[in-house]
Amino acid sequence: MAVATMVQVAVAMLSDLGLRPAAIQSPLGDQRNYLDSAWTLQFLHGLLIWAACLCVGYLISVAQSQDLMAAGSVYNESALPAVIAVSSFSSVIAGLQSTKVITAYRRLELGRLTAIELVAQCAGLGVAVVLAVQTRSVWSFVFATLCSAALTTALSFLWLSGRGNRFRLDRDCVRDLIRFGKWVMLSSTFTVVASNGDRILLAGWVGPATLGLYILSFNLVSMLEGAGSRLFHSVAVPALSQIRRESPEGLAQAYWRLRLPFDVLFVTAAGAIFATGDVLVAVLYDSRYEAAGSMLKILSFSLLFSRFGIFANVYFAMGEPRILTAFNFVRGLSIFLLLPIGYLLFDMDGAVWAVALHGAPSFLLLLFFQVRHRLNNLKLELLVLLAWPLGYVAGLSAEWMLSPVVSCPNWPIGDSVVA
Repeated sequence: MAVATMVQVAVAMLSDLGLRPAAIQSPLGDQRNYLDSAWTLQFLHGLLIWAACLCVGYLISVAQSQDLMAAGSVYNESALPAVIAVSSFSSVIAGLQSTKVITAYRRLELGRLTAIELVAQCAGLGVAVVLAVQTRSVWSFVFATLCSAALTTALSFLWLSGRGNRFRLDRDCVRDLIRFGKWVMLSSTFTVVASNGDRILLAGWVGPATLGLYILSFNLVSMLEGAGSRLFHSVAVPALSQIRRESPEGLAQAYWRLRLPFDVLFVTAAGAIFATGDVLVAVLYDSRYEAAGSMLKILSFSLLFSRFGIFANVYFAMGEPRILTAFNFVRGLSIFLLLPIGYLLFDMDGAVWAVALHGAPSFLLLLFFQVRHRLNNLKLELLVLLAWPLGYVAGLSAEWMLSPVVSCPNWPIGDSVVA
């Protein structure tokens, strides 16, 4: 299921036209012709994703029949092509989602959108649990995915106010959407490269156990980035788009007002995770995962730079997706340049440091664009770094409180980490 999801997400991002952010920021975004055109392109994009995933599934089945897949690997599982084919049909269902969602984002009416998402996720989880208990099969997750997509699409029509949609392609509207979308597609391509470059390279250099520890540490750190990115894109981008349309002179002030809570959270978390990395892993996992603690501490520094990837989305709101494309290109280039150098010079520790710091060049690029668009505030950029030592002190306090628990004889990892 993880492989099937990876295939679908990669195909979706590599063909992403950015229809939703395009319509959210566009002055034409409330016109019926524009929304119908966006809805039609959205549905065609869903069909394209499904067709591409069917091709990938077919190629895997051919490779399996020719014994080209390693025995015992996930890629050699006979059910994998079918799982990819069926689960990716959710993209077609999602492609029918009403553009009332776009209208709600433009108007910052986020209550119903949040309710729809929560209901769909809970329903999908419920289906997955019930079917898994009954069947013990991966297909329980496949059908749960389809159920969640279908419910989200249905509720987008039933729970949100506004007009329905019909298939229509207005030439001027399509031209406006594609003008914005071509840069989003290129940006998404670089995002796929930047997001997966570490795993692509490390998988060829280290064993599965070491790679597993790295991915575990990386996921613990990236959860915060993922949540922050989702919140900023859902709330801040529509808000900034509205300000740009109605009172552009207040954009810089609004940008920093929205940024500061994210900045403080990320920088504070970086200091706290650096202080508690070993103990945090000891609390969550048994002694087999002890080595992940040092990786987690190094990767905590990535939060100092990954937050700028979230803030770069402000250029969606400004109608400048080219800047985000350049930002993601530098991120992708940095990971493929710095990670091999770090690994060759300092082995796995050097590779992890390269991942943690590869966002520095893209940060410098973002500073350049902030100055160019008068969004810079060097004083706040420096002041927010004071949150790191505060997070570190808070982390030390948390470590002191958790130490008795971890050193308890009945705790899986024992007292090795504390010692």
